[in-house]
Amino acid sequence: MEHVAVIITGAFSVISAIVIAYFAYNQHTKNKMTDLKIEQVKKDSEENTAKNNRHTAIIYGELWKLLHQLDVDRCFILQPHPKNRHSYVSVVFEVDRAGVSLVKDILQNIPMSEIAQFSNELVGNCWLYYQNIDDDVLDPRIRSLMRLGGASNVAIKQLINSSNDWIGSLMVENTTNKKFKGDEKTIKEAIKVTANTIQYILPSIN
Repeated sequence: MEHVAVIITGAFSVISAIVIAYFAYNQHTKNKMTDLKIEQVKKDSEENTAKNNRHTAIIYGELWKLLHQLDVDRCFILQPHPKNRHSYVSVVFEVDRAGVSLVKDILQNIPMSEIAQFSNELVGNCWLYYQNIDDDVLDPRIRSLMRLGGASNVAIKQLINSSNDWIGSLMVENTTNKKFKGDEKTIKEAIKVTANTIQYILPSIN
């Protein structure tokens, strides 16, 4: 019996050692996989950051060119957010002439429910052209905000993604009753070229 007990004890010890070694190896493998995943996430994050930085530079450059091409006071992008459930609109990208106040200080986290009529126009129209804010802009809330920013007229080009969904609106405007130079067709074509350049690289607002 003692001999059998020794054999059983030895076998149990061997089995225990094998089980411990298996779990240790399994844990080591999991840790290695986790480390690899962390490294991949870090690499992807760095690559996305670099790509977003390039895209941001391109967008600001295109807005600046459009500002001077059309000789307007402001160029900016009004974007809906958050990404998968549009509830607000805000301005992140904007360029202005010297001395012109930033409209992004005014158009931040505006509930779309407060500008429902204007939001519907943005979603439903590829092009909007308001030669006089007071006469042409029907939504009272957005008209009030535009007045607060000093806008006198505005042209708006819808921005879409590859799925043809509305992701924002490229807007150019003047202040203090300054008029657009050139006819509507010329302005529309210039804004269209800029929109086509930036709409597929526009970062979303989360």
